[in-house]
Amino acid sequence: MDKRKIEELQHRRDAIRASTSASAIDKLREQGKLTARERIALLLDDGSFIEMGVHAHSAHPSLRERTPADGIVTGHGTIDGRIVYVAADDATVLGGTRGRVGEIKIARVRDAALRHKKPFIALMEAGAARVQESFGAMAANMGARFADHFRMSGQIPQLAAILGPAFGGPSFTAAQSDFTALARGTGVMGMSGPLVVKVGTGEMVTPEAIGGAEVSETVTGQADYVGDTEADTLRSLRTFLSFLPSHSGELPPVVEAKPAAVDTEEGREKLRALIPDIGRQAYDMKRVLSLIVDTGDLFHYRPRYGPNLITALGRIDGQPVGFVASNPMARGGVMDEKTAQKARKFVDVCDAFHVPLVFICDAPGFLVGPDIEKHRMVSLAARLLNTVCAASVPKITFVARKAIGLAYLAMCGRAMRPDYLAAWPGAHFDVMGPEAGVELVFGREIAAAPDPAARKAEIMARLDEQSSAYEAAAQGWIDDVIDPAETRDAIRQALAAAADSRQPGFKHRIDP
Repeated sequence: MDKRKIEELQHRRDAIRASTSASAIDKLREQGKLTARERIALLLDDGSFIEMGVHAHSAHPSLRERTPADGIVTGHGTIDGRIVYVAADDATVLGGTRGRVGEIKIARVRDAALRHKKPFIALMEAGAARVQESFGAMAANMGARFADHFRMSGQIPQLAAILGPAFGGPSFTAAQSDFTALARGTGVMGMSGPLVVKVGTGEMVTPEAIGGAEVSETVTGQADYVGDTEADTLRSLRTFLSFLPSHSGELPPVVEAKPAAVDTEEGREKLRALIPDIGRQAYDMKRVLSLIVDTGDLFHYRPRYGPNLITALGRIDGQPVGFVASNPMARGGVMDEKTAQKARKFVDVCDAFHVPLVFICDAPGFLVGPDIEKHRMVSLAARLLNTVCAASVPKITFVARKAIGLAYLAMCGRAMRPDYLAAWPGAHFDVMGPEAGVELVFGREIAAAPDPAARKAEIMARLDEQSSAYEAAAQGWIDDVIDPAETRDAIRQALAAAADSRQPGFKHRIDP
């Protein structure tokens, strides 16, 4: 072949990849941002990226020269040696607006990811569809991505990073993903941006108020992780993916087994010392979990959304495990609308990709009152119960102290058919909190007693004994009462017993 043709090919490639001007790069740096290709390079293993669609540009005649790669970089590479498909928006091209050719490129890698059974990752900083290419009747062909994400759901892991303003379609991609990370200070997600809000409602709002880090991680819970920098945000994608298989037809990867703190006597004593004897006294459940898992490493999912419940990924002897644990340090560990929503999504993801679940229950119940009912608490609780009941991965449950009412069921109580169910020595079971139960059943008797306080204390002591872990074990409702320091060993043994029940394959899609 003529050498000049090869030289022209290389020149075209180099020109496209170097098309971002120095001034545009300087502007990105001022905002703490990277270019699209720099983001991909940071996400993937060194030198592993194979670009697809580098010669693309807008099909609109007036935009051809201004749209290198049509504003989106697509292709595949590896993370920890495993192939993934990736699409990264280039906000320096017409403000990150989406063109028709760009959408064809994204659809191409989504389709390849599903057919080749590899994870799909979207790095997003994109506005709405490019007006010149989608105005009027052309909008009748919009929305293919939604059907693509539906088909991918539960089949392959879908991950998203919000690295700049990403209103409309990109935010829906994030919502339909199994894991969404957002960069603090730059990432914003929402239905529409400030201009559309102003036109539609007359309100003047900032992007941050619509869906910045604080809103997305504490109010809406639509960001599963918020990174302080782009590097931190991208790193979270690698970490999350390390716990999942590449597709539903295989089990999660098992890494080299490493010790936990409770493998030593000193660690076991630390764990025992953390658990108060007084039921109303708070303690750090995150610290408890860190003593149980390999090397103390936990990856928290939505840590600031519904912090009264912990959802996190960790490892037991190298095997990925999803933890759902009450957090007495926040609101006493009570269940509410936020904990119900984040637990439901977390359990769904773990179940779809065959990650065993460990529940540690110390919940005084679901929050009650007229305010919580306005959040459709009954429906949210029922939906969570359905999800936990339907999960077919190995389920292991420990009752730390309080197992009250529907919260106990939501935390994989006996009716949810856990593979192993044990309690720590100070655990108690009841249909409602003891104070409320005593008032409902014995209120009149206590009021009529010569010494109401003494009579109430007597009744409480009797009920305390009747609701204890030992009584539950005596009646066959739980499998054992164990030392908290034996929890890691109990998880090991339960996972080994249930190992042959773990059959890879597609189970279900994962709702946002």
